[in-house]
Amino acid sequence: MTNKARRIVRDLFTAFSDDVRLLPTDHRERAESDRARTIADYVAGMTDRYAILEHRRLFAVGEV
Repeated sequence: MTNKARRIVRDLFTAFSDDVRLLPTDHRERAESDRARTIADYVAGMTDRYAILEHRRLFAVGEV
């Protein structure tokens, strides 16, 4: 389970770093001045369940 959690956090961080438009609006504005810290704070504030759902939303291809 630890490896899965690491992968989810890493994938989310990378996705948000590559495209800040995936972040909520208020975080996008803050990311303009400090991208890495803003993304780290956003991901760290996610519950496990929300992180899994967000990962699924961004990376699950073909699911309905």
